Amino acid sequence: MKYKHYAPKTHCILVKPGEDQISKINKNFLCKNNNCCVLGFIEDKKYINISENKFISLGSKNNLQEISSNIFTSLRKIDNLNCDFAIIEGLEEKNLGLSIMNRLIRACENNII
Repeated sequence: MKYKHYAPKTHCILVKPGEDQISKINKNFLCKNNNCCVLGFIEDKKYINISENKFISLGSKNNLQEISSNIFTSLRKIDNLNCDFAIIEGLEEKNLGLSIMNRLIRACENNII
């Protein structure tokens, strides 16, 4: 029997990559003082307006191997923070990024903006 892929119990929203990805996160979710966390990339941490303890790093968006190694551990950390919901940064869907995004889409149950 195969194990189910892990998805957090916390409601998750995936933000598609693009020029306005960070502004979507900051404007739509974080400025409202919601009890949420962000699963994102280390390069973007300084641009996302959230406390240090509510940011979970997937690693560097330039190192897909690192992200694929961290993805399940990072998804589990979301539930440990006891947030109302989690915002997850997406990445470009090519090569290994396609597999990573597939996992993130499933973890978010197709809640994508």
